[in-house]
Amino acid sequence: MRSSDKLLPSLGIILVTGGLLLLGWFAYLWFKPVPAPYQYQLVAEGDSQKFSKMDLSGWPELKLSQYKVQADGVAKPIAEFIVARQKDEAPVLIYWKNSTNEILYNFDRKPSELSTLAAAIAKHAPKDALILSWWDTSRQIKLLTGNDTLFTSHLNEPLMIPIPWLEQSEAIQAYEKQFWGSKASQKEREQFKRFSEALTAPAEEGVKQLRELVGSDREAYVIVHVTDLYKAGLMYPDRIGVAFQNFPMTGNMHGMINQMKVQLKENDFDTYTLQSVADEEIRVFFLSDEKSSQTLLARMLPFVDKKAPTELDVAQLIYQQGGYWVYRLPQTETPAK
Repeated sequence: MRSSDKLLPSLGIILVTGGLLLLGWFAYLWFKPVPAPYQYQLVAEGDSQKFSKMDLSGWPELKLSQYKVQADGVAKPIAEFIVARQKDEAPVLIYWKNSTNEILYNFDRKPSELSTLAAAIAKHAPKDALILSWWDTSRQIKLLTGNDTLFTSHLNEPLMIPIPWLEQSEAIQAYEKQFWGSKASQKEREQFKRFSEALTAPAEEGVKQLRELVGSDREAYVIVHVTDLYKAGLMYPDRIGVAFQNFPMTGNMHGMINQMKVQLKENDFDTYTLQSVADEEIRVFFLSDEKSSQTLLARMLPFVDKKAPTELDVAQLIYQQGGYWVYRLPQTETPAK
């Protein structure tokens, strides 16, 4: 046998082995998790005294942590936020400040609105009552009042990220789940779907669905925030059409109102409502059509040239603070007006 004949089997093994290694490499690249396009970096920790802007002096036992959001390839932080926790429990988002013009994860809110709302609920709402609200508000209320809320997990629905990040949605969801310690059950996710669908149903039907979700005649309260409009619009664009725009606060209120009227006319919007973001800035939410204006969520908020929340007869308005509106859910069906 020639020496070259002896080499052929060995060469064949090398080629096959090389092929397996090559396929393995491609499989590694294909299934290797793509990292999220940003990271949360811890900046500071302390109690309510250290973070006085949060207006949480009534909760000295809370541990607060401040983070910055650092995006890949961007020198300055794109956002900052503060979380609070009781002892070793999972963190709860209580403050978010976006530094970009993109829709990013959450909407800014005045910290004092939350603390004032929580104090009012702790003082006036029965401890055995159930609180229904968007999952992020629910977690805040649970943390600050101890009241029973329907949602307790960080559900991260809807996912609000810039369009260029959509391809990395799975990586972002995985990163968020790990950071927030989210362990939501399928039942809780299904309940949240029913809750959000009820808010985007016609008012009377929506209240009936919420009472069915409670599952009994238990006393229950519904808390909505004006920013829930946009979240609902992302989840159910066929039910409620929502757009928003930020405006700087100026001394010329008449001029600002004229700008909003121009937006209504140019885009054929139906109505609008306002959110005070900061002393120098307001946010305007627009509804696209009359159908959107007749949803339960829209009826629970004040819109220009529409019936006031005090005129809503399918649920009783009992409290309002900033962008928050609190209603008592009727225990029996209320006739339509």
